[in-house]
Amino acid sequence: MQVKQFVFNPFGVNAYVLSNDAGDAILIDPSASNERERNALAIYIKDAGLKVCRVLNTHLHLDHVLGNAFVERTYGVKAEAHEADSFLLGLQHEQGSMFGLPFDDPAPALGGTLSDGDIVEVPGIKLRVIHVPGHSPGGLAFYCESTGSGDDDAPALFSGDILFAGSMGRSDLFGGDGNALVNGIKSKILTLPGNTVVLPGHGPFTTVADEKMWF
Repeated sequence: MQVKQFVFNPFGVNAYVLSNDAGDAILIDPSASNERERNALAIYIKDAGLKVCRVLNTHLHLDHVLGNAFVERTYGVKAEAHEADSFLLGLQHEQGSMFGLPFDDPAPALGGTLSDGDIVEVPGIKLRVIHVPGHSPGGLAFYCESTGSGDDDAPALFSGDILFAGSMGRSDLFGGDGNALVNGIKSKILTLPGNTVVLPGHGPFTTVADEKMWF
């Protein structure tokens, strides 16, 4: 599995493109917010010869869905997320006003929903869906037990805004719940192998072992 990271929009969202050797790709939070960012994503996909097969949102706060409409128009693939966050798509303009973020390309309706334990898969890439509410009601992480990287084949977790390096997501927005977030991190994230590389929705990578000290 190849992983390409972009840092997009004024909130510095980590957007990820996962691909296999055949060029099948899964996009996680493709949150490009302007023409320059959209072009960067499109050029990478074209130059790498990728076919976008799935588009996943870790959650539906505005900063993580800014690229959904562009991706759907360009590649004909609708985003998937947890149903509990779907109400946030109706609050995009309210969220934009709250953070002073003008935008004119709101994310469309989801193409499907994901639940805890679901598997998202293309050949050579298998992601297990982990639902951890608290940052948002439908917060998701995506766990890859094997990245196919030979001797360095550590598991990977795309944690969205659930867990960051040295911190966790805020819980004071749109249905957040701090207790649920901490409990979910302890029971579902920190129980993963310690060498799991955590690729969060913002900021630098970390590992499960390094984050256990905070909880």
